[in-house]
Amino acid sequence: MRKPCAIFLTALLGITGQAATLDPNFRETLYATVGSRVTGIAWAPDGSNRLFVTRKWGEIQIVKHGVVLPQLFAHVSPVYTNSECGLIGICFDPNFMVNGYVYVFVTVSSGEQQIIRYTTAGDIGTNKTVLIPGLPTAGINHDGGAIGVGPDGKLYWGVGDNGTGLGVDGNMTSFAAKICRANLDGSIPADNPFVDGQGGTNDYIWARGFRNPYTFTFQPVSGAMWVICVGTSYEQIFLVNVGDHAGWNDYENTQPAGFIAPKIKYRTNGTDTRNIASGTGATRTNNVATFTTTGTHGFRQGEKITIAGVGNSSFNGPVFVTSVPSPTTFMAAQAGPDAISGSGTATTLNQGGAVLGGCFFDSTSVPAAYRGNFFYGDYNSDRIMRATLDVSNNITSVDYFGTDIINYIDNAVGPDGALYYAAHAGDIYRLAYTNFFGPELIATPTVVRMIEGGTTTLTLCLATEPADDIEVTTTRSSGDPDILVASGATLTFTPTNWSTPQAVQLIATADADPANDTAELTISASGFASQTVTVHAVDVPLEAFSLGPVTYSSTEPVQVQLNGQAGSTYAVEGSTNLSELWTPFVTNTLLGASTNVIDPDSTNHPLRFYRARLLE
Repeated sequence: MRKPCAIFLTALLGITGQAATLDPNFRETLYATVGSRVTGIAWAPDGSNRLFVTRKWGEIQIVKHGVVLPQLFAHVSPVYTNSECGLIGICFDPNFMVNGYVYVFVTVSSGEQQIIRYTTAGDIGTNKTVLIPGLPTAGINHDGGAIGVGPDGKLYWGVGDNGTGLGVDGNMTSFAAKICRANLDGSIPADNPFVDGQGGTNDYIWARGFRNPYTFTFQPVSGAMWVICVGTSYEQIFLVNVGDHAGWNDYENTQPAGFIAPKIKYRTNGTDTRNIASGTGATRTNNVATFTTTGTHGFRQGEKITIAGVGNSSFNGPVFVTSVPSPTTFMAAQAGPDAISGSGTATTLNQGGAVLGGCFFDSTSVPAAYRGNFFYGDYNSDRIMRATLDVSNNITSVDYFGTDIINYIDNAVGPDGALYYAAHAGDIYRLAYTNFFGPELIATPTVVRMIEGGTTTLTLCLATEPADDIEVTTTRSSGDPDILVASGATLTFTPTNWSTPQAVQLIATADADPANDTAELTISASGFASQTVTVHAVDVPLEAFSLGPVTYSSTEPVQVQLNGQAGSTYAVEGSTNLSELWTPFVTNTLLGASTNVIDPDSTNHPLRFYRARLLE
């Protein structure tokens, strides 16, 4: 983000405003008002209808059914709040229903940020545990803050360049300007792309070249990561794969081969205007227009462009880019007779100047045209944008969707299938589709991701009030039998509770094979069209660890080599007889791939056995 003075004034004056959507089929209401300086929102994935709200000063609040609970879930401390620092990210463990883990990203001092885990006890966060210390900050801006668990069951986070250019270009030692990846216990995954053990590369790095990745989200169907990166000249949204390089601080919307280009971009606090070549700069054949600019245009597929001043006025008006054959040409679907003309201008859409939180609309609560769309907002312009995509993840259109969300911060789809979005000053809005012509079952989400051996939920409700009680059933219609409906297989909705989400609890039992499991669930009720939900259960293997060769002498204590994952904590235990109690003699958090540990009690025993255990 930028403009910390504007953020300060928003909090100080308590600015609020009524948002407005551009599609009259949606109805917006004010859902709740929490304290000022909201930095993010996230729904607990346990069917409890609890919205967790993070605030800059370290407060985590819970909103349940529109009511702000009086006691904080947690007040993270210490917290450092200068400029853009503070509590700036939150996500849940994929097995949250079992372990209650909540992860947050917080600035703890002028020189350090951390990933911290809390354990939920009711509505209170307990057992604060620092998982990843030492994340860099300069105590000003570009701290990042993105955090989430991916479809592979790994923990990801993003750190910016700290406003100083830290970590850019070829710097592979710093967390800065990076997307990083860890096991859920904070240890380093062995398959991270730049792992080199005790070498010079930071083994947590998963992708690089990001100015300020304030948020990211995982696409439900593909599982792909979409990183929202606040910019200097361009706001950029990237589809990021393992090992990718987004090019900061050399490129913004000008990435050459070898770097990833943004899927969505817009000029920071303005527009780009390019001149169309005279003569044959605008041609149309079979309702497809091709425009040639006099210089590099930098337009992206799906971008909305306004054409003006072309000699043949039938070319003028808004179009969406369908393809970019070259740096100086772009194509768009445009109805009209075949024609050739030229001159004029092509101007991009003014979206704002600080792109922030986004999510994919994954619910049957909206018509098919909205499902899978990507919604994101801009802090400076107070707008929400809607991006549509094709099956290959190409953007097909980007346009305004909502306005007047004063200092927009973040959004998320709720358990009722509505879109919720938060303003920095504390207002949280609910946006729900209302133009249903018949009975509809609302299932949220339509793609469930969990881990083998874990438990999670999906939620169901009705779109309109029924005349009588409705019995809704959930059954596994195909796929792996290890994915089970544990509870909520039959739910009853009445004229009183029809709009209140009810939970279907799912279990994915652990199996012996290393493959991920998938199943299809069918949601059905008499008189309603059935809905389908896909469940993916990822097999998360335990990280390998071992004890190396024992070195000993008759007079010196035994020395054992512990091999494992840097950042993981292990207990090394000894026993004089395999049938007796194992006694720990050291607990070690590995800083590298291995270390030697000494058993001080070994000289007291003629025979000694050893083992290691991974600690949570």
